[in-house]
Amino acid sequence: MLKVGIIGAGFMGSMHTAVYSHLPDVNIVGIADIRGEKVKALTKKFKTIPYFDAQQLLDKEDISMIDVCLPTYMHKEFVIKAAERGKDVICEKPIALTVEDANEMIEACEKNRVRLMIGHVVRFFPEYQILKEAYDRKKYGELLTLSCRRLSPLPTWGWEDWLLDSNKSGGAILDLHIHDTDFLSYLLGKPKKIYSKTNSKGLPYAHVHTTFTFDNDLIVTAEGAWDYPANFPFEATYIAKFEKATITFNSGNNPSVVIYEAAGKIEKPTFGKMQTENAGGNVDDLGGYFYELRYFVDHIIHNKPGNIVLPENARDSLAIVLKEKESADTGKEITL
Repeated sequence: MLKVGIIGAGFMGSMHTAVYSHLPDVNIVGIADIRGEKVKALTKKFKTIPYFDAQQLLDKEDISMIDVCLPTYMHKEFVIKAAERGKDVICEKPIALTVEDANEMIEACEKNRVRLMIGHVVRFFPEYQILKEAYDRKKYGELLTLSCRRLSPLPTWGWEDWLLDSNKSGGAILDLHIHDTDFLSYLLGKPKKIYSKTNSKGLPYAHVHTTFTFDNDLIVTAEGAWDYPANFPFEATYIAKFEKATITFNSGNNPSVVIYEAAGKIEKPTFGKMQTENAGGNVDDLGGYFYELRYFVDHIIHNKPGNIVLPENARDSLAIVLKEKESADTGKEITL
């Protein structure tokens, strides 16, 4: 039985707790949060112990894994504290706000011989895995074009509106858009060139358009934003045009994935959903979160090396997004 402690009882903490409740080989020892009523409500629901000081949870010797579901600017502190106490760590994305902080986190985990995984959950969603498989196997020939989009209403659900403070979250470009930047790196490798534009009005880095140039001069575009009104539905999409088929995904559609083969066949793959009550963000399906945490738990229990998302992958995706910010700030294309 893997004993887990969760730090953070907000949206992601609630999502992760719900996943662990479905894993028979996981025991949630406790959840820590300085917001007393918040953590008491969550621990009551999942029948575990509330802690109002994360240090008390970190110091419990019977816990072997810590799940850090805190605002980005707190990631470094608590990942390093967990590593120093010999705990394996999963931490929400992005890994940190700077590459320097990311490197310190990775070094601390290596020094203390603990596992670190960053929650780049899109790599685990079946709707994106189907694109990864098609690309890797060249199932429909070469990829010709790809466009991604991730749009959200203003994220007012964060604790003390930390998401709206770019010094704490990095803005939509670092908190939301990084999902697509990371997946593109997973799919295609490191881009050769980047050109980004951001909306200069309102919140900093709240709306970004990026053009990536990859090997063989493949051009990929990605748009990410969270400056839409409260009644705007969250939407994640991609359109991938291959030589012999086009794969489309739209999170708001049912079915969400449709494959249009050049020969005329239309395929509509289905994916099972694990519903959960909405925790105040933009996700109502445990799907990718379930597969992500199941993967990490399995690798700890069976002492297997991971390969889907390494800490270095998360650091490198952060570095690419920071280059996107540089491009947007300077108005220049960046060569990597």
